[in-house]
Amino acid sequence: MARVAYGVLWLYVFTIPWENVLLIPGVGTLSRYVGILAAMVTLVYLFTSGRLRLHQVHLIALGFVLLAVISYFWSIAPQDTLERILQYGLLWIFFWALFAVLEDDRAVRGMLAAYVLGAYVAAGNTVQNYLSGSEVVYQRYAAANFDPGDLSFVLSIGIPLAWYLALREENSRWAWLYRLYPLIALGVVFLTAARAGLLGVATGLLFVVLTLPRASWRLKALTGALVALALVLIPLLVPPESFSRLATLLDEVSSGTLNDRTNIWAAGWQVFADHLLLGTGAGTFGVSLEFHPWFRQWVAPHNLFVAIAAEMGMAGLLLLLLLLGGVVACLRPMPGLERLLWAAVFAVLLLACMAQNWEWRKQTWFVLGMIVAHYGVLLQGGRVVLADYRDRLSRRPT
Repeated sequence: MARVAYGVLWLYVFTIPWENVLLIPGVGTLSRYVGILAAMVTLVYLFTSGRLRLHQVHLIALGFVLLAVISYFWSIAPQDTLERILQYGLLWIFFWALFAVLEDDRAVRGMLAAYVLGAYVAAGNTVQNYLSGSEVVYQRYAAANFDPGDLSFVLSIGIPLAWYLALREENSRWAWLYRLYPLIALGVVFLTAARAGLLGVATGLLFVVLTLPRASWRLKALTGALVALALVLIPLLVPPESFSRLATLLDEVSSGTLNDRTNIWAAGWQVFADHLLLGTGAGTFGVSLEFHPWFRQWVAPHNLFVAIAAEMGMAGLLLLLLLLGGVVACLRPMPGLERLLWAAVFAVLLLACMAQNWEWRKQTWFVLGMIVAHYGVLLQGGRVVLADYRDRLSRRPT
């Protein structure tokens, strides 16, 4: 049963980077239903095996989800809140299952490989759309049904993961895929022409630079050759319009509105001030701006922190910060390479959360869940608050 639970969870992680590519008409994404299957299987495994261990951050995350549940009673859009509750519920099970199912370092690396291989599917679909001339907007390309900005961060998360695997599994049959991935991701992010995403990919590549001294001479030489290849190929293959758009990054940050994001955030903070303690209800940010004099229409928040503040008020924002702080605290006791790995991935995630509303995205809960799971494996369980209940029952005097 343990292998089945791990296998289904692996399959779910594999589908996450390309979740929108395969939409089943009238049903939704394939990833969503693989996620439901993974939740059911892992719950059966965990309850039958007795591996009901939890870390403190799982309880904080559970408090966040429960706050979303009770926000239904004051929500300005109950149907949207109900949908968000279901999303958060499944994501919490996923967040917990990673910690409970992954038992050793090999299992953790297998899960990282699942994400990287899935990212290759998204990257390949983007290249296919580029070659066929299928633009999302003028001279910007992405995998099917993906926003270019979203996709750029999805791929950026994979860069530190792939390079970590390249360092740890140099003799693996998949090693070439891990070594090539940073170059592939960089090229595809240029095709998306996502300015914020460029910061994400730069952060991911910084992990490669900082850990290059740990690589073998063979891997260092190969990396030098790949960098030279990238310098030649990317200017030839990427449309000039993409470079022109990316070149406006500094001007947009210093004097622009970031595609109207700064106005949306200002309106969101006003909604937060009007509903300070408990917000307007989980999943209701877009509806709340339908009543705002600046917009009077549904608008996405484009920032996780603004979204949570407006939707769940001070209470939700505090729980979110506690959750993130608890996850960051798991980095400190890790060995140097793993600490640097997850610091880089967490930094990419933060950049994504500043530009996108990723509170309900699987990538967010995957990153947070993997940090806690890897901490648990490296620290032999870490500070669990609920150990194997069968072990406890077996120790009771009869």
